[in-house]
Amino acid sequence: GAAGLRARRSVRAPTSVHALAPCHRAAFSSKSDKSSAKLSAFDGVDGIIQYANRCTARLPSYERYKKENVFPPSGFDFLNFFLFIKLQLPTSTEIDACEFLNGAQFACDLTMNTMYLPEFVNYATGAITESPAAETLRRGLSPECFDAFLFGMRESSKIGNSFELKKLDINGVFLHGVEWERMTLAELRRDEQMRRAAAQQDAADPTSPPAIDGSAPADDEEALKTMVERMRIDVLFESKEHLHVRMAEGEDQDIIKDSQAVWRFESLVTQPSDVDWRIVSVF
Repeated sequence: GAAGLRARRSVRAPTSVHALAPCHRAAFSSKSDKSSAKLSAFDGVDGIIQYANRCTARLPSYERYKKENVFPPSGFDFLNFFLFIKLQLPTSTEIDACEFLNGAQFACDLTMNTMYLPEFVNYATGAITESPAAETLRRGLSPECFDAFLFGMRESSKIGNSFELKKLDINGVFLHGVEWERMTLAELRRDEQMRRAAAQQDAADPTSPPAIDGSAPADDEEALKTMVERMRIDVLFESKEHLHVRMAEGEDQDIIKDSQAVWRFESLVTQPSDVDWRIVSVF
């Protein structure tokens, strides 16, 4: 059950990319809202009423989330409830937080294990040009996040030290933040273009402002009228990394590193069929 998920556990690092699951691209449990509600909380009085009805109807889920430790132990009840009601903002898609965190834990675990594989490090440094490990990461990360991982590996390899993840203890996976947006398809495309440009600029020269490609095709009429919904969910991931470090000076050492990071997942949630969670940042 999800309660057991929060218990301390050890996950052994795979010895090769073939030991990894084929893909961590997943819906993480999203289902259709069976009600006729199609208005958002920002669509006037009727929208507010329908949103309030969704929150009220799903209150049993909030009690279940508290029992199954979805929220951080240090969280205040009113903040936890605020996270819960923000999860109900999508008009046609219901997100189950327990099942989402199951999927998020799998994605974080797989990403951590994959990024330490020698094969991925060799790909990041340009020693090889094809890598199943890199493709595994590419499927579960946004393009910007994947490029950031590559950049980080390249920079760390310049020091001359190498790291091997011997074991990963997952001590906690908690709901940390929720954001929901409603926009036109044209606005979504422009936002994604801006983020790609900023990521490319950071990789080339972090001190310069991003250059926006003005040659992008103009938005069509349908894109200007079509409304989409996007959600970002932040997951607090607490772990202990057991690392074997090969030093540039020739000395090896084993270290245990306590880690606490927020992993941000993002997906369209306009309809359940649109849901495809990807990791967009780690901070």
